[in-house]
Amino acid sequence: MALTTAQRNRLPRSAFGIAPKGSPRSAWKYPMPTKAHARKAGISERQRMATLRAAKSYSARRTTAGSPRSIHPVANRRSGGKLTGVSRYHR
Repeated sequence: MALTTAQRNRLPRSAFGIAPKGSPRSAWKYPMPTKAHARKAGISERQRMATLRAAKSYSARRTTAGSPRSIHPVANRRSGGKLTGVSRYHR
């Protein structure tokens, strides 16, 4: 289940894997909400886990500079270790 626009817009900058300072909200990539972020934005636990899983998957497929190495550890921590074996980044 994808996040709705309203849910995504309620997430703070710290809930995104790539959110350069001074950039518009449209440039923020890979939403990875914590349980507290999700609760405030009205995101269910199932949606939160799907979002974390998607962030890992998309970061592994794209050639953004260093994103898998920065996205995967954060997603693993925020999932409570439930996503550690989902996908690996290429070295």
